[in-house]
Amino acid sequence: MISIGIFLFCGILSGIFSGLLGIGGGLVIVPLLILVFETTGQIPAHHIMHVVVATSLSASIFTSFSSAYAQTKRQCVLWDIVKIMSPFIILGTLLGASLANLFSANFMRWILLLFLFSVATQMFFDIYPHSTAKNFSPAAYRITSFIIGAFSSFVGLAGGSIFVPFLRYTTGDLRKAIGTSSALAWSLALAGGIGFLVSGWHVTDLPPVTLGYIHIQALFCIAFASMLFAPLGVKLSHALPVQFLKKLFALLLYASAVRTLITVLS
Repeated sequence: MISIGIFLFCGILSGIFSGLLGIGGGLVIVPLLILVFETTGQIPAHHIMHVVVATSLSASIFTSFSSAYAQTKRQCVLWDIVKIMSPFIILGTLLGASLANLFSANFMRWILLLFLFSVATQMFFDIYPHSTAKNFSPAAYRITSFIIGAFSSFVGLAGGSIFVPFLRYTTGDLRKAIGTSSALAWSLALAGGIGFLVSGWHVTDLPPVTLGYIHIQALFCIAFASMLFAPLGVKLSHALPVQFLKKLFALLLYASAVRTLITVLS
């Protein structure tokens, strides 16, 4: 029951921050799921990171869909860019999911650790490239999409923490960058979930509650709660001081990064 409560809590935070900042729920889900699985011993230690990454991406399918739908109603999604980027996001994501099987859980923790520190610093100090309204070529969007897809699926994130700065730079509009990021995150999460389902299908020492590398109980709890609360996050993004909330969230990411560092070193 404790795990179910934590899974639901993950979903609530995931939904709110996905709609609020367009970052996807992985930055919330991944650290919390690592803590749950390390504490409860539900998953063999050498598979924890793979299960966490797979479950996070699968849950983000539902979170990002709900967030993107709410952003579309507010006309904050640039669908022309989504159509250009999505196919290459999917290709990159499938590559990242297949490569994850080749690396140890500790290596994946180090990558996650560095990424958490980077994102927290970018959010806390509001570090963004200078915004521009210049048109980027479709080729530039496609190459960037492939790289973001591959990296994000490797660490279990739906890409929003990278998509938002990139789209803010290319479009010059933060709110549309957040909205478009939510739509792009859906294709990334879908491809990543499928990739980890396939790559974990024949792994024999996983518990019955998993499907491939995906933890089914966690997936349903997180998806249910996140879909309910993502529209609230979108609503709050148009009503609250987002800069303050970003700094608060950055502090939480620093705390998660420090805990991950302690786990790796121990």
